[in-house]
Amino acid sequence: MKSQHFLNILLGIYIFIFLTYLFGPLLIMSVTAFNSAEFPSITPWECFSWRWFQEGKIAYDGQHLAGLSTDWRLHDGLIKSLIIGLGVVCLSVPIGMAASIVLTQVHSRLRTIFYSVSIMPVLFPGVIIGISTVVLWDRIATIGGEGFLSDIGRNGIFLTILGQTCFISTYCFLIFVARLQRFDQTQEEAALDLGASQTQVFFKILIPYLMPAIASAAVIAFLASFENYNTTVFSILSDQTLTTVIASKVRLGISPAISALALVIIALTLMAAIIYEILRRREDKKKKERQDQLIYEQTKDSRLKKEKTGSFKIPKFIFVIILLIIMGTFGFNQLIKNDLYGNKCVSAAESAKKSNFAEQLKLLQQNADTVDEKSLEGGNLGGNQDYGDIFGDENLFKDFGGFE
Repeated sequence: MKSQHFLNILLGIYIFIFLTYLFGPLLIMSVTAFNSAEFPSITPWECFSWRWFQEGKIAYDGQHLAGLSTDWRLHDGLIKSLIIGLGVVCLSVPIGMAASIVLTQVHSRLRTIFYSVSIMPVLFPGVIIGISTVVLWDRIATIGGEGFLSDIGRNGIFLTILGQTCFISTYCFLIFVARLQRFDQTQEEAALDLGASQTQVFFKILIPYLMPAIASAAVIAFLASFENYNTTVFSILSDQTLTTVIASKVRLGISPAISALALVIIALTLMAAIIYEILRRREDKKKKERQDQLIYEQTKDSRLKKEKTGSFKIPKFIFVIILLIIMGTFGFNQLIKNDLYGNKCVSAAESAKKSNFAEQLKLLQQNADTVDEKSLEGGNLGGNQDYGDIFGDENLFKDFGGFE
């Protein structure tokens, strides 16, 4: 009994470490979005501010740091990412569904070969797919001359949609294959025997059965397209998506606006997951009630008849929301109490930075005033005493025969 209790403790510690490792960076990045500092950080904490969700700020050295609402590069990249994601969904889902249906129709001897060929694109590196897409369509545009082919063959959004579809359609294909493995084909045969056409069987039997797979494949395809970088960075050409914009900003120096964007994406993802879970549970509850009602009508067993009571039950998630509100209120009061929120705090932090920056400029100016031409010639302040006379030797290049 003690050993089982000890194993449960170890399991709990392992789960805590795993979840901390998994979600810790997301929490840290979310917190840095509310720090008024120019660089994302938790310590030292300056002031609690919403500036990185709004217009940003003008730094003490004159540099403009755009916020999430005023960064036009992020806005443009987001719009293009949404367009590319929708285009990939429109192509990947039909291709994956068609390939999965063909897999169920081909001969058993060819099924393994067809399956291997269908999943092969996902094994290729994204860099290779992006470069090959650009090279292929550049040749097509060159052969087509000036016109429609030239326009689409050198359009970054079009090339990115095609490049991403090459391997994202494989994800959709695997989802549809998993769904079709549980499909009873006798339903199609029965419908055909009753006089239905192939089109009617497809739209009235197969498509309704594949609707959960279609929804899942569309979500997976959109998310895979939205976060893709390896293929996109080569095929997007002169345009930019959200991932390439963020990558370029990280190379030049990350801004807290990126943390604000990450927090918005996390919040939207959580809201979508919660709404989906609520709707799913509500649908399951209605389905169970319909089944119970059907069984009761068939058996007329009063034990199966559940009387509905009018008592009001508070959902469990309400308590979680109340707890979060209490914790947020307490934390906000602590920020106000310690003068870590408001214009007064921000102004004090900016004044301190400007003062430090001015002192550094004065120090540099004083050092520059103390340097004269004579001290530079002497080599004491980085002059050329050691290397200034290297080329003064007349025989330095005398025996130089040139390069082979």
